[in-house]
Amino acid sequence: MNTTNLLTVTLLASLFCACGDNVPPPEPVMPVPTPEQVAWQKMENYAFVHFGLNTFNDLEWGYGDTPAETFNPTNLDCEQWVRVIKAAGLKGVILTAKHHDGFCLWPTKTVDYNISKSPYKDGKGDMVRELSDACKKHGLKFGLYLSPWDRHNAEYGREGYQKVYHEQINELISNYGPLFEFWFDGANGGNGWYGGANETRSIDPKSYYGYEKAREMIKAKHPDAMIFGGTVPDIRWIGNESGWAGETNWSPYSYDREAKYNQAQWGMKDGDKWLPGECDVSIRPGWFYHHREDHQVRTVPNLVDLYYRSVGHNANFLLNFPVALSGQIHPTDSARAVEWYHTIQAELKDNLLAGVKPKASDTRGSNYKAVNVTDDSWDSYWATPDGVTTGTLTFPLPAGTQLNRVMIQEYIPLGQRVCAFAIEVEKEGVWSPVETSDTLSTVGYKRIVRFKTTQADALRISFTEAKGPLCINNVEAFLAPPLLEQPAIVRNAKNEVRIAVESEGAEIRYTTDGTEPTISSTSYTEPFVLAGKGTVKAVSCDVASGKVGPVATRRFDLPASDYRVVDPKDEKAALMFDGNGYTTYYLPDGKRAVTIELSAPHTISGFIYTPNQGRDAQGHIANYRLLIDGKEVASGEFSNIKNNPIEQEIRFTPVKGKKIVLQATRVVDEMKHVGIAEFSVITED
Repeated sequence: MNTTNLLTVTLLASLFCACGDNVPPPEPVMPVPTPEQVAWQKMENYAFVHFGLNTFNDLEWGYGDTPAETFNPTNLDCEQWVRVIKAAGLKGVILTAKHHDGFCLWPTKTVDYNISKSPYKDGKGDMVRELSDACKKHGLKFGLYLSPWDRHNAEYGREGYQKVYHEQINELISNYGPLFEFWFDGANGGNGWYGGANETRSIDPKSYYGYEKAREMIKAKHPDAMIFGGTVPDIRWIGNESGWAGETNWSPYSYDREAKYNQAQWGMKDGDKWLPGECDVSIRPGWFYHHREDHQVRTVPNLVDLYYRSVGHNANFLLNFPVALSGQIHPTDSARAVEWYHTIQAELKDNLLAGVKPKASDTRGSNYKAVNVTDDSWDSYWATPDGVTTGTLTFPLPAGTQLNRVMIQEYIPLGQRVCAFAIEVEKEGVWSPVETSDTLSTVGYKRIVRFKTTQADALRISFTEAKGPLCINNVEAFLAPPLLEQPAIVRNAKNEVRIAVESEGAEIRYTTDGTEPTISSTSYTEPFVLAGKGTVKAVSCDVASGKVGPVATRRFDLPASDYRVVDPKDEKAALMFDGNGYTTYYLPDGKRAVTIELSAPHTISGFIYTPNQGRDAQGHIANYRLLIDGKEVASGEFSNIKNNPIEQEIRFTPVKGKKIVLQATRVVDEMKHVGIAEFSVITED
């Protein structure tokens, strides 16, 4: 245990022993968090902002060769960002001060590739200053992202770059504080412009950047700041960029042990360091703004689901806003985020257990009684005696109480303990488990379990396995109102359209004529055939209240029957057109291209590539070429596809043709097999 943690635990023990029956608190179960880590986790939600040269060049990962002069927001307003972020209930914001392209949003003295070389404010602008000042004015915490990888710097990959990078860190930590978090991205090395070299450079990230020294620099001026990434972090990446943590999620972790890259989603029960998870996700498919994604902003139900799967799974939630070309958060993103916050507030507004006096199967003494879990005090908790690692809490309720959410919190200053638990309700003297798809395992700082609305005369939580005596400091229960989700619309190889929604008790209404669906539209009860091009729109609805959810729109182009794979000749190639992102066609060994022939020539203006949507999928295409009738019409990079394997839509100047070749010029991690879950073209005729 480090000195800070030991002093904290000792102080807590002395406080509890000074009154009551003098029974000491449970011994800590190591590892335990620092007070700074606890304060960070209590933030729960905060924002990311991606804005820079990529915004003005329609890129996700700039190559490092885009001119600084292209950075030219017309109406930049950092206070607008902060007002939106605060209205969405987020407690802070982290700015991408430099992304992989190397362009710095402050007038750094280290390189010329910075905001002072842009038209913005005639070269006198400082984005980092503007956002830092706006955060101070409106009471938000401020954090910074500084990409270690620099695709512009000529010295990257050589000895001199570390000095430049450390000086950039020094400028940021010296002039824009205080900081609550400092972000080191994990993307390191690869192809880039590198001062005109236009080559691939590889580095060892563990040693190249000098993260240990960088941490000392940051902590010397911002001791409360959490370090993300690098070799000496305070928190951990959750292992995906989809915004969720595992249902089982331990804060302990060990980076020096062999583990799958996505092990971070679950943590490690026997990890030797306290490294709580952070779930990052963008409110749009991309991290930077793209006009073509204006209709793809995450729905409120989706954001609500991610809240429960992040904060409700013992992790923090980092929501990204891709600031638009104007220099402001897009109105759709703003409205969606604020509505999401209000929805969460409504779902968790009325605590059904407030003032309830629960009964415990066992207790450690008067300082640790069961009523501590409903007294609204974070620092009081129910605990069991030494050696007692199971127990129950039973909450009496007014007869017929309806509920569908239960929140549980452990007193994490003494470590994370709960390994398994169960939730039951009593109805007319009979106990039965709640209906949930969740795995009821870990708790940690906060666990929120969603289940089917049920009536209860009493609620019982049984902790069936723990790493030490139980320490539970809060339990709450709620009845969340119905939340109508956006339906999912797919078409399979037989041209059957299927519409699905997970909203409890919801019905589906749809249209195929381009009109907006209402509660009076056609009811979806079974798959229907759409043999040609067309648009399907659908909503979920609550018939009793007359409410409808957000509209889902899916434009279908050529049907699967219009595609024929001519090379390689493989029956499994049909998986590319089956409408299922989880079934994937993998090209044979050594094959990097697939040739497809349409049933007739069409005017083609783009294509859509979907990588395998499975959790541990491999073989994603990273760089591509597309040829139509032998002529190259598009080439480029599917940026960040490894960590954000979403559907990729590429547009180009329309060309008429019939034979299409999709070539993978680079594959993620250089896997042997190229994977294509779905492929289709966008036609104009």
